[in-house]
Amino acid sequence: LSDCLACDNCMTSEEGARVFQQNQKELFRILNLNKKCDTSKHKVLAVSICPQSLPYFAAKFDLSVNDAAKRLCGFLKSLG
Repeated sequence: LSDCLACDNCMTSEEGARVFQQNQKELFRILNLNKKCDTSKHKVLAVSICPQSLPYFAAKFDLSVNDAAKRLCGFLKSLG
């Protein structure tokens, strides 16, 4: 967002604030809360992975892109 031209056509300030809230610290905070509380009070997490990052993971771990996607998905699911 730091490269934004501020044309106001792509996202509202509220959406921008949500994007800035998405970080590793917040993810692990919610995962820890979910482990401690009743399942009826769990927060639902949604993760998206940009397609451009999958070939990087595949090359780094000597996997096919499909296998890298499956393993990354499995890892994220294992977090909770």
